[in-house]
Amino acid sequence: MSWPLAVTAVVLIVAAAAMVVWRERVKVNALEFVQFLQEVRGEVLKITWPDKLQLRNATLVILGFVTFVALLIGAMDLILQWLVVTLPSKL
Repeated sequence: MSWPLAVTAVVLIVAAAAMVVWRERVKVNALEFVQFLQEVRGEVLKITWPDKLQLRNATLVILGFVTFVALLIGAMDLILQWLVVTLPSKL
């Protein structure tokens, strides 16, 4: 047997072994992913979704809070603008 033929045989054996190892890792990862998806499905089934009235009330509370914060920031902007820009220019 010539050395190029021996090297080719060794390379093929190593490649085949690497493919077997890789395939086993893919199998394990696939099984873990399927288990993860099953656990996610189980957790999603435990969720209690709000009814229409709760959802509407929560939305109104959030919109009210956002409006309040916007008005507060606007008022602070006007006050600080007056203190920093308008007041010093009149002095």
